[in-house]
Amino acid sequence: MPQHTIRGSLRKAKRWLKNKKPTGVLPGADGFLYSWINEQLVDMVEDGLRTSYKPYAWGMLQGALLGAGLGLKRVSAVEFGVAGGNGLVAMEDIADRIEKLVNVKIDIYGFDSGVGLPAPTDYRDIPNLCSSGLYAMDEGKLRKRLHRSKLILGDIKNTIGEFVGSNPAPLSFIACDFVLYTSTTHGLKILDAAEAAVLPRVHCYFDDVLGFTYSDYNGERLAIHEFNAAHQTRKISPIFGLKYYVPKQFSNEMWVDKFWIGHLFDHSKYGHRDLLVQGHNLELVIK
Repeated sequence: MPQHTIRGSLRKAKRWLKNKKPTGVLPGADGFLYSWINEQLVDMVEDGLRTSYKPYAWGMLQGALLGAGLGLKRVSAVEFGVAGGNGLVAMEDIADRIEKLVNVKIDIYGFDSGVGLPAPTDYRDIPNLCSSGLYAMDEGKLRKRLHRSKLILGDIKNTIGEFVGSNPAPLSFIACDFVLYTSTTHGLKILDAAEAAVLPRVHCYFDDVLGFTYSDYNGERLAIHEFNAAHQTRKISPIFGLKYYVPKQFSNEMWVDKFWIGHLFDHSKYGHRDLLVQGHNLELVIK
């Protein structure tokens, strides 16, 4: 057995002994569910999840719990911008882990042109950082690495509508790594879907919003701003103060400042109690 697996198992055993609750009391049933979510995230990292994909795990856990709390059997998780495929492979690993914890199945979809970034249209596509063909995919090699994801290849302008019309399980999580304003604008149309295809709140991780020459006037941030300006009852908002809710050892990591939530205020289940505060009926959600 690899040494990192042994060390991870020992750490989990010590934590379990320290935090063991009386029989019949479920994690989070006495207050915030964040403590349980964060414990699972730490466990995944100690079990070998690549540290760069902690945000995928955190967001997918949130989405799975909301879906299960609403009584759903399946939800969908999406990556916009697959490139070499490491993120999609990580999502599969995370979904396998979550499905052992939560009573919900996760369908995974990866959107990509298949031939790298398209040529920037204008300054909004950050041409100083991006060029045509960057982040190209080796499709054959990637497909050999995947065991449950569905690749959706082609121009996102065309593929997003086809996907929404295919009756997928409700969208629960978006990982956006499109970089370009143009592609992100088309991708965010997924949040225009009828409520049968989307949860009332969707955790969104935007990878290209900090540092470099990103701004509110180009790239993914501009796409978010324009989405909000164009919608009255559907908005994408940052999660304010998220650093205080993730595990302390991760609180100063960059990914924490890259999370937004897509709020669908017109969704009939938007006001349905979720499990984050004083979770109820957890025995129906957590295995």
